[in-house]
Amino acid sequence: MTVILFLALITVFLFFPLATYILFWYETANSTYRDELARISNGKTGSWILRGLASSVLSHIVAIGCYPLVLIRNLWRPAPGAGSSSPPVILIHGLYHNASAWIRFRGSLKRAGYDRIYAFTYNSLRPDFKEICGQLERWIMEIGGAFPGEGIILVGHSMGGLLAKAYAARDNVSQGPQVKALITLGTPYGGSKAVVFGIGHLARSLACSSPLIHELEGRQVPPEVSCIALHSPVDNMVLPAESLTPPSGWRDEWTDPICHVAMLYHGPTIKRVLNQMTLGGVPIDV
Repeated sequence: MTVILFLALITVFLFFPLATYILFWYETANSTYRDELARISNGKTGSWILRGLASSVLSHIVAIGCYPLVLIRNLWRPAPGAGSSSPPVILIHGLYHNASAWIRFRGSLKRAGYDRIYAFTYNSLRPDFKEICGQLERWIMEIGGAFPGEGIILVGHSMGGLLAKAYAARDNVSQGPQVKALITLGTPYGGSKAVVFGIGHLARSLACSSPLIHELEGRQVPPEVSCIALHSPVDNMVLPAESLTPPSGWRDEWTDPICHVAMLYHGPTIKRVLNQMTLGGVPIDV
């Protein structure tokens, strides 16, 4: 049993990150993105990929270690009697994760003065994207009773960014809480080739040029919503890198060279998200 557990840990914490970065380099080396990566890294492509690989190993250890925290429900809703000095923030995780993905974000948000933080959790294996969108909309409608008439801030990681965009661009946009800002992290707007290794039809629906991706590309977020997309130049889960490009008109920014999952735990990235958010109309100094 000990040997089996050891091999399982090696597979998850070392082999998986290494395999995904081999795929990342294969895809990059056979595309024009190779020159782009060399340019933005000032010729340090190899060291940037190694940084991404190291962050992948560490972030998977953190993600798996924190996974059971989803059971502590009080962590993922505001404390009773939370004030209203800050706008409500709704966090939406990516494929195969749960609300525990936001454990470090939650702490940083609270220290920055955000006291109304909600984290949405969904099942990545059974429902399809449309069903999860329905769950998200009903959930936001439900919790919206706690902040009637207020605008909300949506933050989504990976597929969570697609769910956030779908909510902000919903047909009945006049109903339910209105979105004032939408921030995404490593979201595959153009789909990803890596989903062929995913488990379940939800993952496969995110393939490049899939019907779902085409449908989502056709949904437009209202122009009054502030939209920002952050993504890593060495994202190992969204392939090709061009799939990270957000819709026209969005603010599009690179992060440091970190892996896909590390965006959830990387201090400078969290700080950049906080710098995009406002508290009482005044930029937060973090």
